[in-house]
Amino acid sequence: MLYRSLAKILYVNGQVVTQNIDKVNENFIENFRSITNEDKEVGFIYILKSKSNDERIKLIQNLYKIGYSKTDVIERIKNAENEPTYLMATVRIQGAWKCFNMNPQKLEQLLHNFFGNSCLELDIFDKKGKRHTPREWFIAPLEVIEQAIELIINGKIVNYKFDAENMTILGK
Repeated sequence: MLYRSLAKILYVNGQVVTQNIDKVNENFIENFRSITNEDKEVGFIYILKSKSNDERIKLIQNLYKIGYSKTDVIERIKNAENEPTYLMATVRIQGAWKCFNMNPQKLEQLLHNFFGNSCLELDIFDKKGKRHTPREWFIAPLEVIEQAIELIINGKIVNYKFDAENMTILGK
């Protein structure tokens, strides 16, 4: 969390801090090795950004959809502009994680509960004029959403909560 706080402060002042690429590669290789042929792929958790032209949506900074799909994310979003769950607009993939040996719906629900106090409250009307209220869109910085996913993976999420006012994760 300190790393993220430092990065945010530096970014505001026109500087950026990133992770050491050697460490990132090392972590990737270590995690990749732990997946074997016996592991069962169960789907994808993904983060999307709307490309909507609707001013109500376009003006919201840090608006992301956190979702789950059993199919490849690119395949899942190919009809986004016709689906209320995607705000009737095309979307850009911000991140996707392949899930193994777990219940990805529970992971998705855990993320939704964690960010619940920043859920988008907006009605969308489909092409037939039917009203929908998408519940998978949240107002939170991308790096904070990724941090929450890391906390879930390492089992420490129960010690934290999302502060929607300050857009940060705090210890309980």
